[in-house]
Amino acid sequence: MQGLDPLLCRHSQLLVLRCLYRAKESLTGREIERRTGLSNRATMLALESLVEASAVNLDITSTAHWYELNQNHYFVAKALKPAFEAEDLFWDDLRKTVRKIVHPRPLAAVATGPLARDETAFAGRVDLSMVFSTGRARIRAFKSIEELKEGVWDRYAIQIEPILLDVNTMDEEEYDTLWRRVEREGILLFGTLP
Repeated sequence: MQGLDPLLCRHSQLLVLRCLYRAKESLTGREIERRTGLSNRATMLALESLVEASAVNLDITSTAHWYELNQNHYFVAKALKPAFEAEDLFWDDLRKTVRKIVHPRPLAAVATGPLARDETAFAGRVDLSMVFSTGRARIRAFKSIEELKEGVWDRYAIQIEPILLDVNTMDEEEYDTLWRRVEREGILLFGTLP
């Protein structure tokens, strides 16, 4: 039996399933289209396949077609929901990985880049800015960076691009672009930024 094949045979179906999992209420096709960034045609084809496979329930009213995840579908309940829950815990798990591997421990760690922006179309990459208390601590931390890169790749198949700073150099003009990006899309993994 290939039970997940009809649900995940297209990337668009995965995006629609993830969208419906995160929704707290039924959604219209247009709302699913808006939230996933898919074209109208791709959204409708995905929804049609998922309704046919009984993974998504369809309720037709006089004003719209409403879609929601079928919580009783075996593969939705036993495979997809746990996978989506694991995705929701990713940032917390990455935080633990960074804290475990990087020594001395940074004062703060902030993730930016494609995964922080939730750009799933791009290969997995996290730009990880870490701020240390002193330049000496920052230099000592360089020893653990290769281990961090390998650990993150082995655990998540994600590339990490570390940026190591210290409180004395973080305000330098060359880092202005970085701090604008941190403000715009940053996910604070731990600590507080000075």
